[in-house]
Amino acid sequence: MRTNLMHHLASAQAALRLEDDTVRREYAWLLARGNRKLARVLYRANRDEAHYKGGIELERRLKESDKRYAVRLIRYGLKVREIVGEVDGLLKMGIRRASQSSSGHSRTVKGRRV
Repeated sequence: MRTNLMHHLASAQAALRLEDDTVRREYAWLLARGNRKLARVLYRANRDEAHYKGGIELERRLKESDKRYAVRLIRYGLKVREIVGEVDGLLKMGIRRASQSSSGHSRTVKGRRV
């Protein structure tokens, strides 16, 4: 059973994931300094230790103003990912509650299902 709240959470989650992709794409473009092939490789790379080490090396070559912009992008991206994680948790919690109530494990209070 999908409630209206779960629908809104799912929409917010989709928008936040799109925002996360946009931030990653912008960061990759900044590090690549206009090189489309490198930007594409950076954007498609897995989020692992080697990817971040390579990004740090490329960041060191940036101008000071671009470094500050990169740091702002990283901070913003981390905040977006944190919110995505919270929304994921809420959706999973809502899905579990909906499945529990439909499976007959719900309780009743004053004749109403809770």
